[in-house]
This record gives sequence, structure tokens and C-alpha cells, in this order.
Amino acid sequence: MTVYVESDFLIALVKDSDWLQSEAEDALAERNVETSAFAYLEVLLARERYEFDYVPLIANLLELVPVRDDEEYQIVLKAVNYYADGMTPFDAFHAATAETRERAVLSSEQDYDEVGVERLPLEPQNE
Repeated sequence: MTVYVESDFLIALVKDSDWLQSEAEDALAERNVETSAFAYLEVLLARERYEFDYVPLIANLLELVPVRDDEEYQIVLKAVNYYADGMTPFDAFHAATAETRERAVLSSEQDYDEVGVERLPLEPQNE
């Protein structure tokens, strides 16, 4: 039986010490698990508090706790790279989602331009 896990499960696995770590490791050995890109977004947000090396960690974690399909997998990997390039966690996931789905982003956020994601300006265009 495959079960869905959320961010507390992932964080328990990545922290040096966590009160749920043993249970998460046992569940990982006993069950098939999957999660979503949202859980990985939460891990990026938690990264600032726990200060772990998130790029290799998330790549390795994706092997242990996969997302549902290849599209979500690509979104997570791209988002981590955009975050490493300086985007906020939320903008990184929006950019990765738009790019993976081959869509432009309608936004005033100019960070999309800097990472090469097509952006349609939401802000007024002064002529």
C-alpha cells in the first residue's frame, strides 16, 4: 500500500535529530511512500531554519520519497535550482511549474526574466 507523506515526514528524515526520525525511517523501510511538490516547497522553506545543504539533499530525498509523476519530479528539481539562483521558494516553484508545463507566467515579478522563464508583464506598460 502506498501512503502519502507530507513535510513533517521529509523534515524528520533530513534533520540531524528529530523526534519523528525513527518513525519516519521505519515507515520508509516498511511502506511505499509518495508526496507532492508542495511538501518539497515546505522543505525549502524550512531550510532557512534548519540550515541544511538543500540541493543534493532534495535530489537524494526525491529518490527515497518520490512525487507522483515525472512532471512533478521535474518541477521540484527545477525549483531547487531556481531557488539556488536566488528566487524565493514560492517564485521558484511557480517558475518551475510554468516552465515544465511550457507556459508563460503572467506576473509583475521580474525574477522570472532573470532565470529565463517566459514572462508576460502584468504591470502597466507605459508607452
